[in-house]
Amino acid sequence: MFNPNDPVGKATEMAAKLFALIADEVLRNCGEEEGSQIVRKAVRRYGLMRGEAIRANILADGKELTFENAEAYSDYPPNQAWDCESQVEGNCLREVNRVCPFSTAFRALGLEQIGKLYCEEIDLALNQAIFGNIRFERPRLFTDGPDAPCEMIVTKL
Repeated sequence: MFNPNDPVGKATEMAAKLFALIADEVLRNCGEEEGSQIVRKAVRRYGLMRGEAIRANILADGKELTFENAEAYSDYPPNQAWDCESQVEGNCLREVNRVCPFSTAFRALGLEQIGKLYCEEIDLALNQAIFGNIRFERPRLFTDGPDAPCEMIVTKL
């Protein structure tokens, strides 16, 4: 059950605000195009690093690389910080986040477009690192409107 005061969520919001402010400074100092490339590259590197560690932990325990195991081996401690629905059908995961500490932080600072750079890269990189060849879709993102959810669809190929 979602808890807006979950301590993991509050710590994640603080980290997301730090990311947004640093990324904003990069864009201000390097310009929109170069700054965006730098920020995306850093987020991608971070996502791959995290995903590779999750993948290694799953495989070290002799488990299969499934969506369920990726969730079970998440590098976040157990929490109720996301208001999220996940559905797995075969080799496809569909996830809808109505509330997320990242989007909450980005919206609070008015830095939604900076946050979008994070959100467009992180889940793609994480899932590629864990599962390898995937199709990744992001039909909706929190920047679509003031209360818009985020949605991702990951298909293992």
